[in-house]
Amino acid sequence: MPREIISLDDLTPNNVGVLKKINQVTLPTTYPESWYKDALQSDQIVKLAFYSELPVGNIKAKAIKFSSKQSFENITNTKETASSGSDSQPKILPNAVYIETLAVLASYQNLGIGSKLLSFIIEETKTRFIHEIVLHVQSSNIKAIDWYLKKGFSKKEEVKDYYKDQGMEGADADAFILSIEV
Repeated sequence: MPREIISLDDLTPNNVGVLKKINQVTLPTTYPESWYKDALQSDQIVKLAFYSELPVGNIKAKAIKFSSKQSFENITNTKETASSGSDSQPKILPNAVYIETLAVLASYQNLGIGSKLLSFIIEETKTRFIHEIVLHVQSSNIKAIDWYLKKGFSKKEEVKDYYKDQGMEGADADAFILSIEV
C-alpha cells in the first residue's frame, strides 16, 4: 500500500524547533520561548504536517472556555481549561477549541495540507465533546480569511489593534474572530 503524501505527526522535544521555524517564516507574529515550551504540554493540541516526509506545516490549539461576550484578548490569554482549578474549586469545562496557529510554508500551500490540519482539529474537537472552534486572523490577510470562510467558518467580530503590541500598525494590527460549529 502506498504511503500518503501528506501526513501528520506529534510534537516532541526533538522536533519543537521545526514548529518554531515554520511559524517564523509563515506568520506575521512571533512567539516567546514559553509558548513553544507550552506546546509540549498534554493540554495542547499540536501536530506537525509533512509533505513527502518534509516538515511543511503545523497547527496548535487548545480547549478553552469561550463566550461570545468576552473580549478577544481573554480568548488568547485564558488559562481556563478542563484541567485547571484545584480540588476545592469546580473545574471549568471548555466549550470551544481555540486555534492559536495554523501555518503552511508558502511553497506547499494549495496542496491540501492546511485542510488536513484543519480536519484533524475538527475531529479532535469532536472527540472532546466540544462543538465550536474559534480563531483569529489578521484582518488584512484576505487569502486566509477567504480560505476559512470556504471551510465553513464565519466572521464574528473585528478586534482593533490586536497585533499592536507586536509592532504592527493600522489595518495590519487588526484581527477578525472566526468560528465554526462542529
